[in-house]
Amino acid sequence: MSEFLGSWLQFGAWYHFVLGIGILVKEKGSKGFPFAMIAAFSGGTLIVYAYRLYIGYQFEFPILNHIYVPIIFLIPGSMQYTIEQFLSLEPISLGGLKRLYPTFIVIIILVILQLIAPSYLAQSMNQSFAGAAFSIPECISLIGCVYWIGSFVWMIYQYRNILYHNPNKEAKLGIHVLGMILKGNITFASLILFSTIFRWNLGIYFTAGIATLMAVIAFIGTEINHELFKDILPGLRQSYRTSRILNLDLAKLQKDLDYYLKVECVYRDEELSLASLSEKLGIKDYQLSEYINAYLGINFNRLVNECRISEVCRLLEVEPKTNLLSLAYQVGFNSKANFNLAFKSLKKVSPSEYAKSVRKG
Repeated sequence: MSEFLGSWLQFGAWYHFVLGIGILVKEKGSKGFPFAMIAAFSGGTLIVYAYRLYIGYQFEFPILNHIYVPIIFLIPGSMQYTIEQFLSLEPISLGGLKRLYPTFIVIIILVILQLIAPSYLAQSMNQSFAGAAFSIPECISLIGCVYWIGSFVWMIYQYRNILYHNPNKEAKLGIHVLGMILKGNITFASLILFSTIFRWNLGIYFTAGIATLMAVIAFIGTEINHELFKDILPGLRQSYRTSRILNLDLAKLQKDLDYYLKVECVYRDEELSLASLSEKLGIKDYQLSEYINAYLGINFNRLVNECRISEVCRLLEVEPKTNLLSLAYQVGFNSKANFNLAFKSLKKVSPSEYAKSVRKG
């Protein structure tokens, strides 16, 4: 059993590294590619340190004995970014790198300790699990586990409408897969936290072994049915988009939107934006965008242009000889070119042609 455990840990480390290289080669350029690769290499690194604990190996350079610490902080950020990339129809900006700030901070702390107080890094994992007092790197790793657990609990809270109140039946399989990923990460982080606190070597080995087993099963499953994610992602992404407005009073939202567009005529402001209108409505800009797309069947720009063109047409009915450009500026267009383009897109004729038809009765 002992020999099998060591072989399985070795296999797990190599498997994750090969998986990372496979993502690098096969998935380059796809959504979430950089962070999916990071997650694979991170998992392999943690298993390397589990194997190192198993065989009792210690690096001569102190800081190398604690590289697992920033990795614990790296996994939550990279996994969260990857999941968001797969769920979102819009690209997630590299502002998502802010999720890696905790990792950078931990690396800086370890480097500073190596430079000015290497004695704080002298204690190895083997000494710790043999009963020595908690070292600074260990304490940081425990904080990392709590951060890891908290990040994924928060993600489940954020995605609760997808996971538990999803109206899209076609996305059920995808929802179960997403739930397994989130809850699996919480379980792994909890086991590492528990094992470290109680100096339970077997718990570390068990966590590394189960993580490898789950990765292998996932790989085999996707290879057997390589169209699986192509089938479930569209429905899952649509559920994700819709879920962001499920907690809103949609009837009230439509009433308020009608008020601002038809009574306040906010579209006359050429600086009107999705952000400024959503602020007036008291909701997030992505919620307003999703509502307009999902329930009105158009995008924000088209909605605003429809209101503007509708008023231009109404004013022409009242006074057919009114200057078209002055009308365009009056309803919120900031240039003649934008006005002409929007008008022809909606009415299929140019503004001047439309005005002539109105004058002819």
